Amino acid sequence: MIRLYPSNRRRTFQLCRKAIRPTIKETPESKNTNSGNDRLRLRHHHTIVVSACLLLSVAVGGGCGNKQTPSEPAHPRPTDAAGPGVPDPGVPGEPPANASPSSPTQATPQSVEPIAEPSATDSSPPPDPATLHNQAMLALQAGQDDQAFQLARQAMRLAPEDPQVVFLMAMVLGNRKRYPEAIAMLDELATTTAEVRLPVLGQTAEWMVRFGQYSQAEKRYRRLLEQVPDAVMVHRNLSQLMLRQGRRIEAAEHLITLCSLGDIREDELRSLLSIAHPFPGDAAEDSFDPIGMLGRARVDVSRDQWASVRSRLEASPVRSAEADALLGRAYAQLNDGEALDAWIDRSWIDRSGESVDRYPDAWLARGVWAALHGDHAAAVGSLAECVLRDQTDHQAYALMSQSLRALGAVDEAEATSRRAETIRKTDTIGAAMAAEETRDAAALAQLAELLQQLRRPLEALAWRGVQLAYAGEAGAIATADAQRRFNEIAQQRRQSLQADRGQASRQFVLCGVDLDALD
Repeated sequence: MIRLYPSNRRRTFQLCRKAIRPTIKETPESKNTNSGNDRLRLRHHHTIVVSACLLLSVAVGGGCGNKQTPSEPAHPRPTDAAGPGVPDPGVPGEPPANASPSSPTQATPQSVEPIAEPSATDSSPPPDPATLHNQAMLALQAGQDDQAFQLARQAMRLAPEDPQVVFLMAMVLGNRKRYPEAIAMLDELATTTAEVRLPVLGQTAEWMVRFGQYSQAEKRYRRLLEQVPDAVMVHRNLSQLMLRQGRRIEAAEHLITLCSLGDIREDELRSLLSIAHPFPGDAAEDSFDPIGMLGRARVDVSRDQWASVRSRLEASPVRSAEADALLGRAYAQLNDGEALDAWIDRSWIDRSGESVDRYPDAWLARGVWAALHGDHAAAVGSLAECVLRDQTDHQAYALMSQSLRALGAVDEAEATSRRAETIRKTDTIGAAMAAEETRDAAALAQLAELLQQLRRPLEALAWRGVQLAYAGEAGAIATADAQRRFNEIAQQRRQSLQADRGQASRQFVLCGVDLDALD
C-alpha cells in the first residue's frame, strides 16, 4: 500500500511524470517519443499570478521598460489623485499605498525589500516600472499581498499604459478578491492590446467562476477553445465548472479530451469512471463543491438519497432538460409508477429545442417505465440509448439484461450482465480510491485491465501512468525504467488515437444486441 497525503490527492498524471525527470538525462530516443501531444503545456496553478504575467510578457514584446507617463492614465487605477509624498487612503481595511510593512521582523528568505517613495534629499534614481513589476511578482510568490499591492500601484503611477503593468495590477486586485475591478481592468486592456486577449479571456473567466458569474465564465472559456482547441487549462477549468454544476455528461467530453491530450489528473480520471454522479469521497472535496440545484442533486445521488433528489428537483419551478431527466430517473429509482407515468407523458413534449433525449437519465427512466408496462423490447431500446450516452452506467446494463432475459434472448442477457459486473468493479475501485488516502498497486493494475476490457484504452493508459508514478514515488521502480515505461505509454496513446481506437464501437457498447431484431 502506498501512502498518499491529502495535499497530493489531486495529482496530475503529467506532473507525476515530470516529478522524476530532474534525475533523468533525456536521450535522443526519449526526445523523439516526447514530441507531438506530449510537448510542454502551460499549466493552471493555484497561484496563477506568475504564469499569467509570464504569458503576457511573451505575448507583449517589451513592456515595463517603456516609461510612459501621460497626464491622464488610460486604465482605471485603485488609487486617488494623491501623488508621491501624500498619504494615500487606499482601500478600507488596507494599509496605505506608501505605508511601510507593519512587521518587518517577520520577513522570510523570500521576502521582498520594500521600495520607498523618493524623498527630496534622495539622490538615488527612482525605481523603474520593470523593477517594480519584478518585485511585485516576487512579493506575490512570497504571499506578501500588501507589499505586492503597494509595488503594483507604484508601477501604475509610472507606466499606466504599459500592458504588463496593467495586467499585474489586475492580478494583484484579483488576488485580493476584488474581482469586478480586476475583470474591468483586463477587459479594457484587451480592447487596446490585441496580443493579450487570450490570456485575458482565461484569467477573467477564472475570476468570474470565483465571483459566481458562471454563465459568463463558460462563454469566455468557449471563446478560448474556439481559438485554441487543445488548451489543456481551459478544458480542465470548464470540466471542473460543469462537474460542480452537475452537468456531468458535458464535463465528460472535456475530460476525454484531456485523456487524449495525455494531461489528466487522478480525480478527473475518477469522474470518468462514474459519469452519472461523483463518488461520495470526491463529493466531499472542496473542488467538487456543488453549484446550483442540479449540482446538489448529483451529490444526493452519490449518497443514494433519491428521495432528496426528488424533493430538491420538484421544488424548483424551472428546471433544465438535464434536471428534468434526473427527476425522471428519481421516480424510477423510487418505484413511483404514478409520478413516472406523468413524467413520461411530459418527457416527449418539445421543449423549444432543449430535449431530455440528450441525457442518459431520461432514457433509463423510459426503460424502467416500459419494463413496468411489460414492453421489454421498448425497454431494451431505451436502455440501449442510455448506455450509448453513458458507458459507465452499470445499473442500466443490469436492467437491460433483465428485459433481454424476459424476451428469451439468453445469450444477449448474459453478455449485458457480464458487462454490468465489469463496470461495477471499476465503480467499486474508484469509490474506494476517492474515500481513502492509500493506493493499492494491485487495484490500480486491475482497474487499468478492466478499462482495457471495456475498450476504453485512453483511460486505461492514464491509470497505468498513475500506477507507475506511485511506484516511482515509493522507490519500487528505477528512475530509468519508469521513464522508459512512461514513454511507452505515451507512444501507445498516440497509436490508439491514430488508429481511431480511443472509444468503443456502438456494437461493442451494446454487447452485440441487435435492436432491430427485437422489434
